[in-house]
Amino acid sequence: MDKEELLIRYADGERDFSGMSLVDANLANINLSGIDFSGADLKGANFRETNLSGAHLAQANLSTANLSRAILSNACLEEADLSDADLSQVDLEGANLGRANLWGADFSDVQLIDANCTSANFSMTFLVDANIEGANFQGAQIDTAIFKMEKMLFTDIINRYSAGERNFSGLMVERYDFLEGKYWELEEFKGLDLSDIILRNSNILAIRHYMNGVILRGADLTRVDLYKSNFEGADLSNAILRETSFFQSVFDHANLSGADLTRAGFSDDSFFYTDFSRAKLNKAGIVNLGFICNNFTEATFKGAMLHSVYFHKAKLTRTDFREADFGVKHDRVCGGDFRDCHFEETLMPDGSVRNNS
Repeated sequence: MDKEELLIRYADGERDFSGMSLVDANLANINLSGIDFSGADLKGANFRETNLSGAHLAQANLSTANLSRAILSNACLEEADLSDADLSQVDLEGANLGRANLWGADFSDVQLIDANCTSANFSMTFLVDANIEGANFQGAQIDTAIFKMEKMLFTDIINRYSAGERNFSGLMVERYDFLEGKYWELEEFKGLDLSDIILRNSNILAIRHYMNGVILRGADLTRVDLYKSNFEGADLSNAILRETSFFQSVFDHANLSGADLTRAGFSDDSFFYTDFSRAKLNKAGIVNLGFICNNFTEATFKGAMLHSVYFHKAKLTRTDFREADFGVKHDRVCGGDFRDCHFEETLMPDGSVRNNS
C-alpha cells in the first residue's frame, strides 16, 4: 500500500490498517488519529509532526522511524519496536509503552505524563529533559538510560575553545544551533577535543568544512547529516554514527576504528587510508564508492547494501561480509569488486571463508 491509498481509505472512514507494510513511507504532518497500525511494518517511516493520538501501534515495527514532534497521546505502543527511533519532543501523555523496545531511541524533551512504561526496554535511551510525571516504570530496563546532560550552544564551545579550553567531553550541543553566517580558518578547529560529545540529530552543516583533525572519540553523531563535510584526519574512534548520512564527504586518513555505523548511508564519499578496524557497518547503505587502502580488520558488513562499491588494496582480515548485498553476481563479488586486497579469514556474502592464495 502507498501513502495515497492509505489517505484515501482513511478519509473514507477506514481505520484498520493492521499488519500493513509501509517501510520508509513519508506520512509526516498529517492527521491519523485513532488509526490501527497493530503489527504493521513501519520501519524507517516518517511520522514527523503527525497526529497519532489514540492510535493502535501494538507490536508494530517502528525501528529507526522519525516521530519527532508527533502526537501520540493515549496511543497503544505495547510491545512495539521503537529501537533507534526519533521521538524527540513527542506527546506521549497517557500512552501505553508496556514491554516496548526503546533501545537507543531519542526521547529528549518528550512528554511521558501518566504513561505506562512497565517492563519496557529503555537501554541507551535518551530521556534528557523528558517530563515523566506520573509515568509507571515498574519492571522497565532503565539503568543505562540518559536523563541528564549539560547542554551548550556550539557558539559557546567555539568561544571557550578560542579562550584556550580544549576538553568538552560529555556536553550535548543544542539541536537547533546552526551557526549560520559564521566563518573560520580551515585549520582553526584542528585538535579540538569533542570526545564523548552528544551531537545526535544536530545540524552541523555550518561547520562541516572545518572538522579536519577534530577529535570525536566516542562522540554520538546519530542521524547527523554529514553532507559534503571535511573530516580528513579526524579521530572518530568508537563514535556512534548510527543512521548518519554521508554524501561527498572526505574522511581520508580518519580513524573510524570501533565506530558504530549501523544503517548509515554513504554515497560518493572519499575514504583513503581510513581505519575501519572493528567498525560496525551492518545494514549500511553504500553506493558509488571506492574504499582505497583502508583497514577493515574485524569490521562487519552484515546485511549491508554495497552497490557500485569496490575495495582496492584494503586489509580484510576477519572482515565479515555475510548477507551483504553487492547488487551483482557472486562471481564478480569474488573478483572485480576486490582489487589487490589482503584476505585473511574473510567471511564472504555466501558464508565462505576467503584467504590469500
